[in-house]
Amino acid sequence: MDYESLLKSSWNFQKDNIVTYAVATIIAFIGMIFIVTIAPLAYGLTYMGVKGARNEPIEINDVFEGFRDGNFIRSWIYMLIYIIVLAIAGAIHSILSTIVGILFIFGLPLLVIKGYSGIDAIQETFETVKENPVESLVLYVIILVLNVIGVIALLIGLLITAPLSQILLAGVTLELTGEDLQSSETYVTETA
Repeated sequence: MDYESLLKSSWNFQKDNIVTYAVATIIAFIGMIFIVTIAPLAYGLTYMGVKGARNEPIEINDVFEGFRDGNFIRSWIYMLIYIIVLAIAGAIHSILSTIVGILFIFGLPLLVIKGYSGIDAIQETFETVKENPVESLVLYVIILVLNVIGVIALLIGLLITAPLSQILLAGVTLELTGEDLQSSETYVTETA
């Protein structure tokens, strides 16, 4: 897997849309104060990441995609399972929290990309990690480092690193699951 190329293309798309991503990230971070909005707003940021990985136009309203078409319930089913497993693992030992983070890494992108239910996304993310353990670990470390840099930069850096992480995660998920990096709409338009 060419992480450098994926990171570069993720950054190139993000820098062309930096204000949109920053505003959407601010909306999501503020909106997540209300616990009921955590899962759908995380879904919305992931949705924007998938659109970025596919070089599709984005808009600030995309952050609210988690509130549309049944995505609210799907995102919460996935998030509840993830939070419960993470809490149990963290209570046992902190290293287990990292393992859970790696095992669930592709879940939200799979909800968006394939329209899965929470359970189906978890099953496929486990399969993807099992088939690609090294790639999953490397991706987890890259995302962790990016977001630690964002936190160190007085949290303002997260306005850059959080969306960049989502675009990169979506790109890797698309590549590892064999999905087309282009959306069906973009593909049809370009081949017609």
